[in-house]
Amino acid sequence: MQYITIKKEIQNTDGQIRFLVPALTLKNSQGDTKQKIAHPLGNDYLEFDTLEDAIKSIEISGFKYILPDGTKQVKYNKNSNSDPNTYEELVYNSLIEKTKDINSSVVAAAIAALGEMAEFKLLDVFIEKMGEDNEAIRTSAINAILPLGNLATEKLLQALKDENWVRRNSALIALQRLINLENVDVEKLFLPIVEMLKDSNTIVRTSAIVTLGLNYKLYKKQKTPHR
Repeated sequence: MQYITIKKEIQNTDGQIRFLVPALTLKNSQGDTKQKIAHPLGNDYLEFDTLEDAIKSIEISGFKYILPDGTKQVKYNKNSNSDPNTYEELVYNSLIEKTKDINSSVVAAAIAALGEMAEFKLLDVFIEKMGEDNEAIRTSAINAILPLGNLATEKLLQALKDENWVRRNSALIALQRLINLENVDVEKLFLPIVEMLKDSNTIVRTSAIVTLGLNYKLYKKQKTPHR
């Protein structure tokens, strides 16, 4: 079953929230638009004022949906032996929901469990949680990123520009851990890390200094001929 991702946008003209659903445009024999139907391969959009109406348009078309926050639709019958894909969706959505819990220990545990999946699609969730005030949540998020290795580098470099200094600092710590695991492109990191030495936050600048030293150490190790 294919999924259609619902996009949430704020219109610049009136500031209203709209929900956009990819759609195919059906035309009559004269080439005039007849109707639009929700479809994952659509190159046009249906626009709705409410999330409920957006969901309804997808269900009418016979597809499943992914909400703007990344949550997938799950139809689960606990009395039947469902296929493995259904269980995967059930676990994924259940854990994503727990990342929104009011208890920090629950959130940290959910992030750690998601980290076991080692899936790139979860990287944005981990990056977001790296900016939390709670240390346990931040630590779980950083640890969850590590199995993704060098695939996570680009997102971490983007996080270095985040307005939240906690997220910037966490991104540096994650890079330090990846450098220690020798799972990064060291030459790609030099300029962004050097730029962080100018950060307005003292803690971030300190982390940048440590990160730069580790990166250079690995660079020298990789450049030294093996005897």
